[in-house]
Amino acid sequence: MLNEKRSSAWSSVLLVVCVLLIALLLFDLHFMRQYMVVQVSGGSMENTLRDGDILYADRFAEPRRGDIVIIDVTPYRETLGFGGDFIIKRLIALEGDSVRCEEHVVYVKRAGESEFLPLAETYTGDFRTEEFDEVEVGEGEIFFLGDHRTNSTDSRAVGCLRLSDIAGVVPDWSVKMRPIVGVWEKFRNLFGTRRA
Repeated sequence: MLNEKRSSAWSSVLLVVCVLLIALLLFDLHFMRQYMVVQVSGGSMENTLRDGDILYADRFAEPRRGDIVIIDVTPYRETLGFGGDFIIKRLIALEGDSVRCEEHVVYVKRAGESEFLPLAETYTGDFRTEEFDEVEVGEGEIFFLGDHRTNSTDSRAVGCLRLSDIAGVVPDWSVKMRPIVGVWEKFRNLFGTRRA
């Protein structure tokens, strides 16, 4: 009688564990359709992000000014000299906007508006932006900068790229949880789960 109860208890525990593992696998499959895993390479987004940080980027989110975005630069590798397939930058302006920098402050005039407003860029820390002349963002284009303004190849050097080049938007929660994301992704890799 006691052995039957133990056997029944173990069967129940095993069933619960199996159900949880299947639920976790299904959640992971759904999650990875929505998000891509990216690893930061280089220091162009310091102090917000560090070399080696692992993040999630939402493949389907609509990019907004101020978002951290993943940009597919494969079409520009030869012409603009990018070393990899993707870059991670901050989206500063969209189609129809104008951007300029005076006295280390970036100003944006949004499409349809008449005046330039300074950006409150707390994320740049002590990294000062060198002045640049007004840039008008063309149709279907984006203007982007790295947070580490003295260590970033961005729109100041390569001009505007296409909005359609954005491969994903990094949500704020992913930035805040990057130590946990890094540990989780290392755990997933132990089981051979492939990165997107």
